[in-house]
Amino acid sequence: MMHTGFKRLSAAAALIAPIAMMSISTAPASAAEGTTCTGNSGSAKFSPGLTSSAKVQNVIVKGTLSGCSGGGVSGGSYIAHLKTTNAVSCAALAGPGEPATGTVVIKWSPKGQGNSNGTFSMPLTGVPGVSLAGTLESGPFATMSLSGTVSQTFSGTCGAAVGKKKAKAVKDSTFTGSAVTIA
Repeated sequence: MMHTGFKRLSAAAALIAPIAMMSISTAPASAAEGTTCTGNSGSAKFSPGLTSSAKVQNVIVKGTLSGCSGGGVSGGSYIAHLKTTNAVSCAALAGPGEPATGTVVIKWSPKGQGNSNGTFSMPLTGVPGVSLAGTLESGPFATMSLSGTVSQTFSGTCGAAVGKKKAKAVKDSTFTGSAVTIA
């Protein structure tokens, strides 16, 4: 009789195991394939702003991803909070720039797809086609890397006085980019 009870217990465990494994999964199966978004555009704000005096910059990036295919998403909006490691002046805009690194939150569409959270880096430079990168740590596409290129246009003339007015700091930029790949 104990032998029959063991068989029943084994059969019950065999039926329950697949259900338990489905409950453990945190991302939809389609997210496992990653996604590629053909559009990436947005704006960035710098504080205290770029001048001829070098200062560490806090950067808030707000962007939109569009034309996404794969992973069950069609697009998304994101916000990144970045900071330069080193002090940056207007001179950074003419060269390879200074990396700004921090965190990113991507809100995917269509609604209900969830949010991805992770790390993000983008250099401050006027040189076109520089790389952006990151790693998503939670949500859809968790543990996947993101990559692409971006070209920034900065508002104003960095460090230049206008007439009798004192030089203003450059505090804003807009950007467009290549496809962003999450894989």
